[in-house]
Amino acid sequence: MGVALESGAAPASKPSFKERFKAWWEGYELAPAAPESAPPAAAPAPTPEPEAEPAGPVGLDPSAITVMQQIWGEGFSRPGGAASILTLVKPFALNPSMTVMDFGAGLGGGTRTVSNEFGVWVYGFEPDPNQAAVAQELSVKKGAKKAEIKSYATHDFQPKAGSYDCIYSSEALYSVADKDKLLGIFERALKARGQIAITDFVRTEGTADNDPRLADFVTRDGKKGHFWKNADYHARMKALKFDVRVDEDLTDAYRSSIIEAWVNFTQDASGTAYARAHPNELVTEVTLWTKRVAALDSGALQLRRYYAIKMGSSKSS
Repeated sequence: MGVALESGAAPASKPSFKERFKAWWEGYELAPAAPESAPPAAAPAPTPEPEAEPAGPVGLDPSAITVMQQIWGEGFSRPGGAASILTLVKPFALNPSMTVMDFGAGLGGGTRTVSNEFGVWVYGFEPDPNQAAVAQELSVKKGAKKAEIKSYATHDFQPKAGSYDCIYSSEALYSVADKDKLLGIFERALKARGQIAITDFVRTEGTADNDPRLADFVTRDGKKGHFWKNADYHARMKALKFDVRVDEDLTDAYRSSIIEAWVNFTQDASGTAYARAHPNELVTEVTLWTKRVAALDSGALQLRRYYAIKMGSSKSS
C-alpha cells in the first residue's frame, strides 16, 4: 500500500520525511545516505545533571497524544472513531437509567460518544495515566459530565459488584495477561442480565502463542501482547455463564479503516504541519501501525467482536 506525505525540503544527502514515511509504511529499507562533509569540531557541551526519576507511572507524552488525535480523530487513539464504538454498543439498547463501563478508554472519545448519544453515565478506565488525564480534561472541557475517565492499576482494579448494566472494551484486552481474572471481574461488576461487548485481537486457529508473526504486535508502551484464541473466549464466557449472542470477524473492515485514516492524514494540508512539528512521534505511530497491519495480513491475528448477556452468577469467576 502506498501513501505519501509531503514535508519541508531536506538536505540532498539524507532522505526527506516523505521518503522515510513511505519506507516505514511499506516496509522497505532506504539506501544509505551519501556521506557529508564533517562539520567543524565544537567545544564539548557541559555534562547535564541527571534528571530525577518520575515518581509515578509514565504514559505517552503530550506530543505523541497530539499526533494520535490528528490521525485517528479528537479523543481517539485507534481506528474506527465514534462510528465503531456506537456499533459496538448498539445491542445494549441504552437508555439514561443505565450505567456503563468503558474499559481501555484511551483518550475518552468513545466514552463521551456513548454518554452524549444516550444520556448515560459512562465510567472510562485507562491504564495510561497521561491518556487518562487528557481524556478527563477533554470531558470537562466539553461539558461531558456523565463521561468520567480515570487511570487504573491492573492489580487493584476491583469495581463494585453489581454496579454496571453494561461493559464494553475496544481493542484493549490483548494487553492484559490474566484475561481469565479480568473477565471474572467484569462478570461480578455486572448486574443481573448485564451485557458485555468486546473487540479484541485473537490468534487464528493453528497460531501458537509464541508465533514469530505476533512478536511485533505490541502495546503502545512496547509490552508484549497476550492473545487468546476465539475458542478461549467462548470457553471462558461459558464458564462465567454468559450467553454469547454475537461472534464476528472484523479484520477486513478494521484494516480498511486503518488505511483510510492514514490516507486522509496524508492528504490533509494540516498533516504536513504535524509531520514537520512532530516527526519522531509520527514515525513511531507509523511504525506501530505498519507492524499491526503486517500481523493482520499474515493471518496470525484477527480482530473479533463479541456480545454476550450475563445469565447468572458464576462460582468460577
